[in-house]
Amino acid sequence: MDEHRQRTPGLVASERSRSSRDSRSPAARLQFSVRFVYWAICAAIPLLSPGCASLNDNHYYAGQIPGGYDAPPNANPLTIDFAQLSGTATDSDVIAKGDVVNVEIAASVSAKDIFSYSVRVRDDGQADLPLIGPVPMAGISLADADATLTQYCVARNIFRAPKVNVTIRRRKTNRILVVGAVKEPGVKEIPVAESDLLSILFHAGGLADDAGANIEIRNVLTRDETMNEAIAADGSRGGIKQTGYSSSNFAPRSVKIDLVSAAQSGSNDYFVGDRGVVVVEKTEPKAVTVTGLVRKPGRVEFRKGEDLRLVDAISQSGYTSSQVANKVYVIRQPTPESRSIVIQASLSKASHDPAHNIRLAPGDIVKVEHTPATILLEAAQFIRVGVSSSLNPLF
Repeated sequence: MDEHRQRTPGLVASERSRSSRDSRSPAARLQFSVRFVYWAICAAIPLLSPGCASLNDNHYYAGQIPGGYDAPPNANPLTIDFAQLSGTATDSDVIAKGDVVNVEIAASVSAKDIFSYSVRVRDDGQADLPLIGPVPMAGISLADADATLTQYCVARNIFRAPKVNVTIRRRKTNRILVVGAVKEPGVKEIPVAESDLLSILFHAGGLADDAGANIEIRNVLTRDETMNEAIAADGSRGGIKQTGYSSSNFAPRSVKIDLVSAAQSGSNDYFVGDRGVVVVEKTEPKAVTVTGLVRKPGRVEFRKGEDLRLVDAISQSGYTSSQVANKVYVIRQPTPESRSIVIQASLSKASHDPAHNIRLAPGDIVKVEHTPATILLEAAQFIRVGVSSSLNPLF
């Protein structure tokens, strides 16, 4: 009896060990794998019905995106034709208010009859010349100034046949602050006649690599200054948008300029006055986020000045992690004020039809979705692995 009692615990432990091995037998493991896959498919297929999302009014298909939700081209301001932005005020021989001009008048062939002196052009555009009096000079070329001064000398009986030579000794300059995405930001002293946008960017070393297409000009007016035709526009022409306006003297006025649109339209009258400020937009690298059935989910950045298409973004993410993955959702919200939309696309169609290989916009979320086909493929792979591991102990 005592021996039977001593052996009983060992027999119980042996039975438990045998039962545990039976529960993990190859057949049991295979049965568990099949059941798991079956219930996973049953639970997932209703959620993946392609007709569910199409019931929403913010769901669209590639090739049928409504206006206002299309991705804009990824323009590069560094490649635009800046010559279109050169203003008419850049003529180097035009006299401006505040310039100091040098006047030489030869009354005869004798050297002692040559008169030379420097005068400043007043804010009313005239220059007070000794013996001659006030002469209008602002806004005319040096050649026209020679002819005008000659006429005044003869008309006022000062000289009979003078030879006049007018040159610019010193230009009046505007102090303009340039900030943002330029290579040499800071305060620039630029001649009034050269204070157009292109010259200002040149004095600031040009656009930096991270420059955007938008530039804001904050121009401070004097009593005698009037807004340039482009700046006084209603904001709809030439890629400019007026952001502030006041009719009082010395009132700051602000405009926003789209460099790409301005260059394409040929608008070139962007003049900045004294104490003006030019702000060049600085941009962060543009990118989209790719998630779902891809090998390398994460950010995909735009190349400078190049569009990013759907197939390109997925390719840069290592392409799909499932051989049969095909359905893609693109979630887009053009502006913080607008609502987001969902664009459904097909990878197979996007690979062959440019209309379905949609252009992506910065901030888009691209998600490669599960479908019944991808789940069945994963289930088949799961069963194959389960069967292989189950049969290995038998051999």
